[in-house]
Amino acid sequence: MSLYLEAAAILESPQTTSLKAIIYNPSKPFKSPQSKLYALIVETLKFQDILKEVVENAGILKLERKLTPVLSILLTHDLLLTKSGIATSSGPLKDAILRHKARLNAEFTRVRLRRGHGDVKSLVEAVNAEHTRESEDGVTKTATGLTTFNPRWVRVNALKTTLGESLASPTFSAFQEVGGMSDMFFFDVVRKYYYPKAELLPNIFAIHPSHDITSSELYKSGKIILQSASSCLPAIMLDPPKGSTVVDGCAAPGNKTTHLAALVGSSGKVFAVERDKRRADILERMIMKAGAEGIVTTLKATDFTTITEGHPAWQASYLLLDPSCSGSGILQRIDWDISKLNLPSSDVSSGQPSRKKRKRDEASQKGSRSQPEEQVPQHVDDEEVQDSDTSKERLQSLSDFQVAIILHAFSFPNARRITYSTCSIHAEENEHVVARVLNNKIAKERGWGVQSREDNPLSTWHRRGLVGELSDLRVSSKEQQRVADGCIRVNRTDSLGGGFFVVCFIRQVDDEGQLGGDIGNLDVALAQGNESLSQELGASIEAGDQEWNGFSDEETNEAVPAADDPQLGKGKRRKSGKDQKARTEKINKRFQKNRKGWS
Repeated sequence: MSLYLEAAAILESPQTTSLKAIIYNPSKPFKSPQSKLYALIVETLKFQDILKEVVENAGILKLERKLTPVLSILLTHDLLLTKSGIATSSGPLKDAILRHKARLNAEFTRVRLRRGHGDVKSLVEAVNAEHTRESEDGVTKTATGLTTFNPRWVRVNALKTTLGESLASPTFSAFQEVGGMSDMFFFDVVRKYYYPKAELLPNIFAIHPSHDITSSELYKSGKIILQSASSCLPAIMLDPPKGSTVVDGCAAPGNKTTHLAALVGSSGKVFAVERDKRRADILERMIMKAGAEGIVTTLKATDFTTITEGHPAWQASYLLLDPSCSGSGILQRIDWDISKLNLPSSDVSSGQPSRKKRKRDEASQKGSRSQPEEQVPQHVDDEEVQDSDTSKERLQSLSDFQVAIILHAFSFPNARRITYSTCSIHAEENEHVVARVLNNKIAKERGWGVQSREDNPLSTWHRRGLVGELSDLRVSSKEQQRVADGCIRVNRTDSLGGGFFVVCFIRQVDDEGQLGGDIGNLDVALAQGNESLSQELGASIEAGDQEWNGFSDEETNEAVPAADDPQLGKGKRRKSGKDQKARTEKINKRFQKNRKGWS
């Protein structure tokens, strides 16, 4: 019965984020399988108007005091609309429904016939067609009246296939290319269109969010990855050459890591650093599914700031840093609005409610009026409004941690390029961090600066950094403008999957091709109190990270097969996974916990 009780608890709680996020990223784990919980709630929401009418006409709430309105429609749904019936053994709640099975079936038949459907199949098809787009059609109006499109972005995994092969596959062969994002929206029927932006996003294209491709062979085999376009920008901007060595300093859950692996190819090497063991386990499954286990070495239970001389990753030339941030740029999709649940009343069949019931209802309504914010959560898309739970103190703490991460990356002896990114719209985590690290003596002595706009692969993107937020950068106003132009901002209204910031730091090279500065006697621990800042990493496990769901920014961790999943293949691939694990363990066992450096 826990399935129905947990579903009822979710439906009776205020909704502040998407239903998928509530179920698949809970603060406390559910007893019930998450996929079953999600399916039960979604299907009940689809049929809620019909179920309300059936329950009210049958009058069972007046007769069964143990049943709540929410439980009544959940249980009635499974009784009437699933082949297996109510998914639980006998108990008081199930018995309360089964006692009225004949009456509920009779009322369901009347409801179906009144809607003009000769059989149950016809009714189900009609309801499914009505909810094809769920309540998320991919078009949002912001608080300022702007229209933004929220498509589903697909990244082709170049380790396993090509863009042409993917588009020619059964999954996409019927899709037609369109020249603009808006061409996929505003139709009475969702059409099979895709929108590429090749000059900015190679091997990446958008489709309407109603198209569910997670059951396709392409997705299950790791040939395509659902990843927001904005989170693809750091790897594109880093642009590591084929065969190069790259470090992903904050790697889990693995979307950016596998993107890097595809860019450096089979002759390259990626060190994926993850401090949290649970997230590192997810990271390894992602790597296996993407076919990147021969390229990526996972550094589990490793703090990026402890990688120093002697570690093989210390010689990397390219680093990608996407550390913990406020997550203020993340789009909070409300895929199903449970706040508008249409529940049955227990008083319809009796005509007059009891006095006891009326008093309880009046008290409940009075309580609701006193706290309207909790009952009707507000959803704001205004780009300039800060998250209500993001304090200046929290932003400063995150900023300090982000600065420490970058300064440590600056000390890598062979580093040539470093990208720093956040899914935040706050300048404290973006331009202010850039100014702080460039003002630091480490950057000056090592020859680090911001790559100019004309030199980076994303030069055509129109929205750049905010020069007004670089006033603390101790350079000329002309140089401040150049630095701002080298930074990229993505607003939540830009249709790339959420607010984002990314900048590429480059190291000066002299006439003989030598990198600027040398390691000298610089303290590689860096950045004032690095111990406490490392602890901040442990406390900030990126609960709001837009990529927490792994290969799909929208799907669940359950969609990622375990390392021994038969879909991953047998023989050679399985063997390579073991080789990768052995290689990882060999490196990790040298790591001394709670110490800087390596043994």
